[in-house]
Amino acid sequence: MNWEAIGAIGEIIGAISVLATLIFLSSQLRQNTIALQQQSSRSSASALQQVSASMMDPNVSRNVSKAYAEIDPDLSISQTVQLEHMMMQYLLVFQQDFLDWDKGLHPSTLWDSRLPLIDAIFVATRAREWWKNVGKHYFTPSFQKLIDKRLESEARDGGEYFKPLNVS
Repeated sequence: MNWEAIGAIGEIIGAISVLATLIFLSSQLRQNTIALQQQSSRSSASALQQVSASMMDPNVSRNVSKAYAEIDPDLSISQTVQLEHMMMQYLLVFQQDFLDWDKGLHPSTLWDSRLPLIDAIFVATRAREWWKNVGKHYFTPSFQKLIDKRLESEARDGGEYFKPLNVS
């Protein structure tokens, strides 16, 4: 065998090694992406659980429910604060979900499952007014556009949050 043949064999082995390395790295990158998506989804679920847990406090749920029932035309300052902070808690989680989805960290199915929850927040007239006059300024421009677009539609169930469920 001459040196040219040995050099050609070395080049072939080198090319195969580079190809094998690229295949391995591609597989690792795919696994890492899946792990990041799962971690992002878990963080979102945990954040939503924390917000929901805060709503279990009887005082908070009573005051926020009063705002959504829209029976009393005036809310006290403390009731207004609780409503505002409940909305901010949820919307900050949803904004992060939106940003993660936009970067490819959330699967579309997870983000799509958040949209009805966002719509539910804005069933109440007070919630829509809060967003328009105060709340939107706390959020990123891209999330503001998303919410503004969703608010172009009429509130779900004609604005009746506590409309009885149809159970058969």
